[in-house]
Amino acid sequence: MIRSSNRELGEDGLIRQPDHIANVWSLFYSSLPKYWYSFVAVKAGRDLAHLFEKAVHDYEKEAQKYRRFFDLEALDEYHDDPNAFKQALSRDVPIIANTLRNRRAELKDWQRNFRMARANDLLAVFESVLDFIGEWREAHPIDQYIRQASESGPSGFGLDPLDDDETMFIANVIGMGIKSIVLFHLDSERLPPRGRYGLYGLYFLSEMEDFGLPSDSSEFLMVNDVNPTPDGSFIMDHNYWYPYGLFSLYSLRVYNWIEARSREAGVTLDPRRRFVYSERFFDAVCTQHQADLQTMRAHERFEIPG
Repeated sequence: MIRSSNRELGEDGLIRQPDHIANVWSLFYSSLPKYWYSFVAVKAGRDLAHLFEKAVHDYEKEAQKYRRFFDLEALDEYHDDPNAFKQALSRDVPIIANTLRNRRAELKDWQRNFRMARANDLLAVFESVLDFIGEWREAHPIDQYIRQASESGPSGFGLDPLDDDETMFIANVIGMGIKSIVLFHLDSERLPPRGRYGLYGLYFLSEMEDFGLPSDSSEFLMVNDVNPTPDGSFIMDHNYWYPYGLFSLYSLRVYNWIEARSREAGVTLDPRRRFVYSERFFDAVCTQHQADLQTMRAHERFEIPG
């Protein structure tokens, strides 16, 4: 998609249409084997089971920090001192702390916006997100969630409010990328991280096709024609406005495919960590396209809009 025109072209609605989803998945399905076989071949010296076990181990080490911080009782203690919440958020939540420490010039706007954000607003947003997810889990038991991969469109996941509800985001500060990474570390069974690896991974799995979108660009990319590089190049970033329900649909289908291939190889995956495995696979897909990514991202320049 093109950043300056993606809203007016109506592509957000087009990519949710059943025929479009079927076409995209058909291409994914034909592309998955070659990436899987390359993934398995590259890791042949290291057992596939060991590779996935390490991915889960690394995830658990990081997830403990998120679970500890976003414990509902712990958050209640910040009501009397929201500034303490903001300080702790900046220090103890990896996605926030790491982005604040990053010295890349493209992150300066986000860093400034975060520092200017009101502590009360930050606390309220994360409480709203956690309240929503608590109710969502009760309304979407795991067996129903799994059926969404084949029986329903993206709206069936019931995750659209995470994208659209004004109580659950702060413009240019807390968007779906950060929220999904937090939620993934709280529930890797049902909430995939909608970050760079996932969206770039889907872009390459789709053979970089545009599927006839009016902008002649991929739905998984956001071509930043608003802030070009000094030499006039456009950054081809991941689509940081990609619908989370639709991303969840594709991620679940990709996981199901990976799980079946792993089972054939004698490796049993833990469904409670399903999106740890898919994220590791997306990482491997991106690794096969390092040269493409360097060109697309103007040699690793990037940004994280809210």
